[in-house]
Amino acid sequence: MFECSLILCLCLAWVVVDVAVAMAAVDPLLPLNAKDFQLELLRGMAEQAERRVEMSLNDFLAQMEANPRFSNYTAELSAARATKILPQKVTLIKQVIDAHHHPDTNLEHTSVLRNLVFLNRLKSMITAAVDASALEMRQLRFHRLCQQFDRPVPRPRRPHHLINDQTVGAALEQLNLTRSEGNITSIDLNQFGQQLYDRVKLSGAEIIDNYLLILRDVLQYIIEGEHEDLADSTPKLDDMLQQLNDMLATHDFFEKRQKVYAYLERHLTTDYEQLRETASAEQHLTEKLLEQMKAKGLDLFVTFLFSNFEFLELVHEQWSLLLPQTPSLLYDDTSRQLYDLQQLYEIFKLDTESEAKYDAYAAALRQLHERTVEQGQRNRHIFELLCNAAQNVGSVTFNMIKAKCQDLL
Repeated sequence: MFECSLILCLCLAWVVVDVAVAMAAVDPLLPLNAKDFQLELLRGMAEQAERRVEMSLNDFLAQMEANPRFSNYTAELSAARATKILPQKVTLIKQVIDAHHHPDTNLEHTSVLRNLVFLNRLKSMITAAVDASALEMRQLRFHRLCQQFDRPVPRPRRPHHLINDQTVGAALEQLNLTRSEGNITSIDLNQFGQQLYDRVKLSGAEIIDNYLLILRDVLQYIIEGEHEDLADSTPKLDDMLQQLNDMLATHDFFEKRQKVYAYLERHLTTDYEQLRETASAEQHLTEKLLEQMKAKGLDLFVTFLFSNFEFLELVHEQWSLLLPQTPSLLYDDTSRQLYDLQQLYEIFKLDTESEAKYDAYAAALRQLHERTVEQGQRNRHIFELLCNAAQNVGSVTFNMIKAKCQDLL
């Protein structure tokens, strides 16, 4: 135990120095109070370690390829250098060395084998640390959302809400203020959409990335494992992994979301009848994915529901702040529509098992989205994002979220 801890400490110290040097010039310093500080640091360490290890492995493979003693393995060594999968490089080096007799006094080959074992151990330790940090972060996010069902906290009310709208309305009617167009508070829907999108795009992309990283970690684990039964599926796994990396590298929030939904439809929305009709290799791959997710304690569907609810909360928090700070009776039609929709969401949240309250909210949201489409609003995509997220957070699916919350709280 002490030996493993010492090795990990030495490895982490080596990697931290490299990460600091390599990343300081290009990436801003991650603040210590960032909620994902641990996870980002660990992932940066893992990426830097993999780059350094890959360079060492490729250099040794090139040396072996130039050695006449290993001329029978030229094609395999060349293929191993070309692959990005480090375990394949390690496995081939070990196989080639084991295939040739070496005296016990040959410390060079002993060191190579010892270091290969070390790299596998290092990979396992860093992966375990990343998984533990990711799980803790995910549990903290879920816990924060679940607290709203345990003890719903009302949003801060604007001062004018303390006065009954009907009382204010009667007073305004007497003063004839409601009939004066100069006193009407108006909102430009396109500007509202732009401001709303700008406020949620970074956090929204982070929610999506958290989900994508789960999928990528599971795929990476399967690809790097020794699964002879999945040999025929390797090209598809590599393609799926590349698509995930492309989505993670996409900066625009709306574009990222569109790619994710298309990806999920292609790979993760197979029903039972479709699964029975697919080829055996395809079915086996799907089963292997589900098996690995279960082994990691993941319920991707529940995680997906939580992510959508988290996005709804994010959007409506900013939505409320963007509404005019004037009595609602002075709102124009657009302002009133936005205000009413916010109220319908807050009413539904107080009784998430009410199908009628959810339907009222969802119908108002669809109506607003349709309006932005008909009017050709440039920033209608934020309303499309919200409309799609709301479809996955209804009165029925909230029961699944609450059941998960009972395990967390």
